[in-house]
Amino acid sequence: MSQSPQSTQASLLVRVVVLVVLGQAVALLVNAVLTIVGSGTGQLPVSAVIFLVFLYLLGTVWLVAAAVGVNKGKAWPRGALIVAEVLAVIVSFTYFQLGDILLGTALIVSGGVVLILLFTPALNNHLVQRRSRD
Repeated sequence: MSQSPQSTQASLLVRVVVLVVLGQAVALLVNAVLTIVGSGTGQLPVSAVIFLVFLYLLGTVWLVAAAVGVNKGKAWPRGALIVAEVLAVIVSFTYFQLGDILLGTALIVSGGVVLILLFTPALNNHLVQRRSRD
């Protein structure tokens, strides 16, 4: 069974979105670990460290769930990813102002790529087609 060019393009775009979002989830998980490891410096109170780690882990779960949802063709991850990616783009400007060009670029590129791909016709068809089957 051969795939049409549109389904091949959709599957490629779905893979790109899923991989970028999973990469962001891994980055949040790494931040959680680094926050725990660096908590001995005393820069933040223990309660702040616990809350920050909680937020990182919650974001990780959110992004993994959204990536799985996009992969399965569910419609709900679009809203979740729009919120997360717009936040990533907004935060990237803070890193640019602080002089951290590498992190700012990573955030703006990954957030921008996902935001753009979420509204491509191929990905829209993938999500709508799957939604109608459920």
